[in-house]
Amino acid sequence: MTQETTISWSDAWLEALEKFSHPGRMRRGRRFAARNKIRRLQIEPGEVNAKVKDGKDSYKVKIKATPLDDASWEKIIDKLASQALYSAKLLSGEIPPEVIAVFEEIETPLFPEDEALQSSCTCPDWEIPCKHIAGVYIQLAEVFEEDPFQLFYLRGRGKEDFLTALRQQRQTTHEDVPSDEDAFQSPPLVETLDTYWDIGPGLDDIRFHIARPSTSLPHLKRLGPPPFTNLDLVDILSPIYETVTETALDWAYHESGQSS
Repeated sequence: MTQETTISWSDAWLEALEKFSHPGRMRRGRRFAARNKIRRLQIEPGEVNAKVKDGKDSYKVKIKATPLDDASWEKIIDKLASQALYSAKLLSGEIPPEVIAVFEEIETPLFPEDEALQSSCTCPDWEIPCKHIAGVYIQLAEVFEEDPFQLFYLRGRGKEDFLTALRQQRQTTHEDVPSDEDAFQSPPLVETLDTYWDIGPGLDDIRFHIARPSTSLPHLKRLGPPPFTNLDLVDILSPIYETVTETALDWAYHESGQSS
């Protein structure tokens, strides 16, 4: 059995960075981020700020990414509004990774290139990226995997503004495009009895990204200790989450022989 793989948001972000970042330093950052040393990560249009703990010291990392201008966003929204399937997914809160290609089609890369990305750190290491910057890069990959709209926000367009503009564009210039409901409407059952149990080509549009999280129990660690108990929930729940993760990966990949 062969399994088709589709690039994830985290992979796409890291691949874009690796085009102009030293591989060795990115590896140091991956190990650094895995130790959960990234604190106070804040994303704003065109800028990311984070505090990074390194032993007894803390350093401030700043990453600047040139936002896309309004004209570029208008082209992107017009292109996406013309495609019913993409629009339906976006308006339901999902950003399929295939949207990256739409940005490339109009020559407006979603991921910042070397000249559009500037990083700095208050540590004494003058190389860019230092391990602290690389660690924030890795942490951002996890954030964008969980919520790709954060990448849109970094590039200058927040989720609500983007979706509002997309709805308006569909209503004003693409009235002939089927509605979100029409895009997924099924014919009456009596007309499909002969082929009801056939899988059909629609299965090719379903994508899954199943992998071990780069940081274990990320939600519990980000929320911190709960106020209603003194129990160490991370220590208590860690074996359970590890068992569930291993079982899920085994179910997902045992037939193809792949692993995370």
